[in-house]
Amino acid sequence: MMRRRTFVGLDEEKTNIPDRGDVFLSHVYHICQSEKIQDLLTLFRTRTAYYDMDKDWRFYRVLSHWDSKGLIECERESMDGWRKFNLIEALWVSVIQRLRHLNTSLGDIGHIKPNFFEMIDWECPISLAEYYTLCAIFLEKPTFFVLAPLWRDFFFYEELQTALATTLFESCIIVHLNPLLNKLLPKEGVKSRFPFESGITFEQQEILETLAKEDFDKITFRKEKGKIYRCDIEKGFAPGVSEHVLKQGHKNLTITTNIVEGRTASRIRTIKKHLKGSTQ
Repeated sequence: MMRRRTFVGLDEEKTNIPDRGDVFLSHVYHICQSEKIQDLLTLFRTRTAYYDMDKDWRFYRVLSHWDSKGLIECERESMDGWRKFNLIEALWVSVIQRLRHLNTSLGDIGHIKPNFFEMIDWECPISLAEYYTLCAIFLEKPTFFVLAPLWRDFFFYEELQTALATTLFESCIIVHLNPLLNKLLPKEGVKSRFPFESGITFEQQEILETLAKEDFDKITFRKEKGKIYRCDIEKGFAPGVSEHVLKQGHKNLTITTNIVEGRTASRIRTIKKHLKGSTQ
């Protein structure tokens, strides 16, 4: 049976973020049964000269130092021979480079390494790195390796959005894997198909926020020279609500009193709100 991964120090409600329940496990089993996927995984795991990263003599001493610390996985025919990496191992070296640029210590990187290469399940041997790399390459899904204080894991863009929106972590380091894979696989050209490519504009976002936050019966948007610069927010009130109360906490407003047979029947408050992008 496939093991459900959990994260140290998180509440039970958050132990499977990103959500890796039955649907995820079922999908992993499905792809493991695919002969095409197995052929791809074989290529992923083959250490070839294509990933001989230390051909660059300037990087050779850095790799030797990391190797001496047990930070990298590779194959070497002799002490003086080139190191050969498979795709996931080469990706990990690229991740180490990014982490070092962010001043992550070699000691911390050593603690992070097991999470990068962790297997999802030994009965269906595929690692999270391989699973997320497959999706990044062939589905162009924006994919990230995220380091938070208590744990680290792989995220698709949608999963990362959910984690950030639910304040799963207050601080983290995020490494975008697609550009790293693109450098390792220049012929394939790994891209990132972000879902917000056809997203809303700032103006549209402000309108949506106004609709969500304001209490109104009617909103009129004012437009000038092709841009919305103001909205008039109308709200009706019972006659017992005084004008003094209606004015509290608001500026640029008018109050219209509806008189019926000499008595106040209702009041309408209109707040004139200038939008953030307005120069009015």
